[in-house]
Amino acid sequence: MLNPTIQAPAQAEAGALAAAAALGAALKASPEFTALLAADQAISLDPEAEAAIAAFDRLQQQLRTEITTGLLQESQRAELAHCQQALYAVPSVAAYVAATEAFEAVCRETASIVSTEIGMDFAANSRSGGCCG
Repeated sequence: MLNPTIQAPAQAEAGALAAAAALGAALKASPEFTALLAADQAISLDPEAEAAIAAFDRLQQQLRTEITTGLLQESQRAELAHCQQALYAVPSVAAYVAATEAFEAVCRETASIVSTEIGMDFAANSRSGGCCG
C-alpha cells in the first residue's frame, strides 16, 4: 500500500491535469477558436492575403537592420506603416487579426480566472524559466 502522503499529491496532480485537459477541450470548442481556425484557413486560400503578407515580410526583412538597431528613418517607418495598413486592409487578414484578438481575450480571461483561484499569476508561472525562458 502506498503512503497516503505520497498518494494524495499524485491524485491532486492527476485531477489538475484532467481539469487542464478539459479546459483545453473547452477552449478548442469555443466559438473564438473555431473562428480563428476558419480565418487561418481563409488566409491560406486567399492569393491577395498571401501577396500582402509576402510584401510586408519582404519590406521587414529589407529594414531588419534599421529596425533592430533603432536607426529606422521616418520615411522607412512610414513605408512600413503603409505596407502594414495595406496588409490589414485585406478582408481575410482583417478577419484573422480580429479572430486572433478575440481568442487571445478568451485566453487572458481564462488565465485571470485561474490566477484568482490559485492566488498567483498563472500565465507568468506557465512560462519557461531559466536564462533563455
